[in-house]
Amino acid sequence: MFGNGYPDLASQTPNIIIGGVYGRHEGVSFRRLHYQGNFTVSLPDPMDEITFVIPTAGRIVFNHTSESCGAPQTGLAIDKADIRSMRFIDNHAHHGISLNRGALTERLSTLLGKPVLQRLVFDSTVDLHNPALQGVKGLIAMATGVEFDALIHAGTLMPSRLREMLIDAVLETWPHNFTQALRLPAPMIAPRHVKLAVEYIQAHPEQLLSGVDLARLSNVSHRSLQEGFRRFMGVSIVSYQRQVRLQHAYDALAYGAGASVAHVALRFGFSNVGRFCQYFQSAYGLRPADVKSGKRPRR
Repeated sequence: MFGNGYPDLASQTPNIIIGGVYGRHEGVSFRRLHYQGNFTVSLPDPMDEITFVIPTAGRIVFNHTSESCGAPQTGLAIDKADIRSMRFIDNHAHHGISLNRGALTERLSTLLGKPVLQRLVFDSTVDLHNPALQGVKGLIAMATGVEFDALIHAGTLMPSRLREMLIDAVLETWPHNFTQALRLPAPMIAPRHVKLAVEYIQAHPEQLLSGVDLARLSNVSHRSLQEGFRRFMGVSIVSYQRQVRLQHAYDALAYGAGASVAHVALRFGFSNVGRFCQYFQSAYGLRPADVKSGKRPRR
């Protein structure tokens, strides 16, 4: 079955046929589609999603900030906010997933156990000979297969479980800028001066000490403390402070006694509430109001 993703195409170009299976649930879509004919489709409405394409026949070309071509040996990950058009060539077919950026960030934050302070960026092209990526293809094939159709409609839990599996499969197998962080062993033991600064930041999240002041408390130079944070904490001093403040803000909203979002933001040093909300949603994939109302990332 196929919806009306291209409503004007059939009447204008009768020689074009699009078929396959498409499903969507809470910001995640999956598909197994084939396209007969060579044609271009414009996408006027940007979406805050990343689409992952595993071609099985022909070629697909995305016109976005550059031009990316997918073929049976080359998979693509494209930010849909940047896509201007898609071109289908040589009777193209593919397995694909589109994932809401907020859903990806929410899950990544849970897996890392901390806020995500950098934008999640996937490798735009991958070698599909990688067995792990063939596993993603197999998961999509299962989700779009006839045998799975009865199961996914049998109850309310299965669509959510499938959604979770697709998100985890992509985060764990498709290379991105947090791949190494997900695979890191236990962190190295930090030297005493870094520990002192970390302990102070953790114990006083409301205080916005400068790096110079923290270095003075730790009895080292500012440069030594900066280098220690980058090596042993993986972030700058300022980024670590923001991470801790966001973690405390999350806990205050999730488990506090009804304090408002504005109150929590100001308590932890975010003087601009609107900017705090942006930082928070970027880090957790959830709005502060969502967490306050009881929504939690799954653990």
